[in-house]
Amino acid sequence: MEVKTILCPVDFSSMSQRNVRMAVEVCKRVGARLVLHHNLDVRPPGFLSVAWMWSEDHEAGEEQKAAEVPAKLQELFDQIPEGVEYEAKVTRGPLEETLLFVARGLPADLIVMGSHGKSGSEHDSLTEKIIISAPCAVLTIGEGYVPEAVFDAPDNDPADQMTMLVPVDFTPQGLGVLGAAIDLANDMPHRIEVLHVVVQTGTGDVAQEEREVEAARQRLLSMIPETLTGQVSVQVKVGGPAETVLATAKEVGALAIIMGAHGKGMLKRFLFGTTTMTILHGAECPVWFMPEALTKELPGVAGG
Repeated sequence: MEVKTILCPVDFSSMSQRNVRMAVEVCKRVGARLVLHHNLDVRPPGFLSVAWMWSEDHEAGEEQKAAEVPAKLQELFDQIPEGVEYEAKVTRGPLEETLLFVARGLPADLIVMGSHGKSGSEHDSLTEKIIISAPCAVLTIGEGYVPEAVFDAPDNDPADQMTMLVPVDFTPQGLGVLGAAIDLANDMPHRIEVLHVVVQTGTGDVAQEEREVEAARQRLLSMIPETLTGQVSVQVKVGGPAETVLATAKEVGALAIIMGAHGKGMLKRFLFGTTTMTILHGAECPVWFMPEALTKELPGVAGG
């Protein structure tokens, strides 16, 4: 997986400033260019029956906000270090559609964005929608995650000792994600902790579980290129997938989790599988999602 262009949506909030810092760190690591995207949506809200009322009361204020965008973008540009190529795109329209339009047009290899929590009766998660629909990978950062730096933090271990956790489930998408993670390990470079979770059946057949664990471990080991021996570790655990992934991420001090995003249908409540949603909103580190459409195109890994 080659990352040449990183797209980062910004609304000039403190969260988007943090997201830009994260995007810059990845740009520095992989030599990518950074594209900031700000969207202006000055359409009247659909629930207003008299459009002119919205226009008179609000359009002037929205246009004033639009006039302030160049200066606010420049403030972000001033924080980007020398050596990182950057530009900005400003659009008008529904944010989900315009962000995806820009991502396809660039084309972007990675979108870096924050998550404001899961969808519910009072909140429709843009991040969930983008992960499912994006033509590229999406690096998400939870609302409560606030370090000044992640990949380039001054107190970090050397790069080759930092760990990315990669859950693998032996589906074609899971193997594609592992292949992408291995490509990133060659570029960044970081350690990879590959995790497979054997789902606990509750039958009490310990011997069978042990056989499944060992078979999975041997299969994972066969997939690791010899060139990455010592850089890639393998774990197989028994338990619930989401809970085990989150616990292991804490255990290994993962800088990020790299995983697939499984779409579950058209209805909003089924956009995410339970495991994907739980990890997105429960992780204490960034989560690097590889959409299913993209991972299908990735080459397999050894032994896959």
